[in-house]
Amino acid sequence: MNDTDDSTKPLDELLKAGSTLMVGTSQGVGLEFHPMTVARVRGSDIEILLDTNEVWVAALTDGDPVTVTMSDTRANTWLWFTGSVTLSTDAELIDELWNPFAEAYFDDGRQSSGIAVMRIDGDGGRYWTSPSGRIGSLVSFVKAKFGDAESSGEHGDVAG
Repeated sequence: MNDTDDSTKPLDELLKAGSTLMVGTSQGVGLEFHPMTVARVRGSDIEILLDTNEVWVAALTDGDPVTVTMSDTRANTWLWFTGSVTLSTDAELIDELWNPFAEAYFDDGRQSSGIAVMRIDGDGGRYWTSPSGRIGSLVSFVKAKFGDAESSGEHGDVAG
């Protein structure tokens, strides 16, 4: 595949555990976005540990739609996608996903009340990437500056 292909990729090729997403939920009028840390990605599903004591989380019900964006300048990856949520308080799943990010977020660690897993089932969206690192960024900049912007990176659909 060359840089000008308009291809489809699953989320697990674009995200990894520890990635920070902005998750938008319908809260009254319009969308309200919240920064969230990915615990696990599988295909087009993302799992995130969160606190059900937060007002916006308490308002979520299974099947609610979400809009997700990400800008990762270290890996030069940008994306947006839509999906629907399901919530789980399964203790085994929470233990399986527990990580240092969660330990830092929850005041009482794993003993905190209200810990749940939000699974986002991705429906689809778009992504953009460009070569990472200083040399890759410089090459992309030069290609874009001198008339070959389409080959300065890759873009396509996020598989749902």
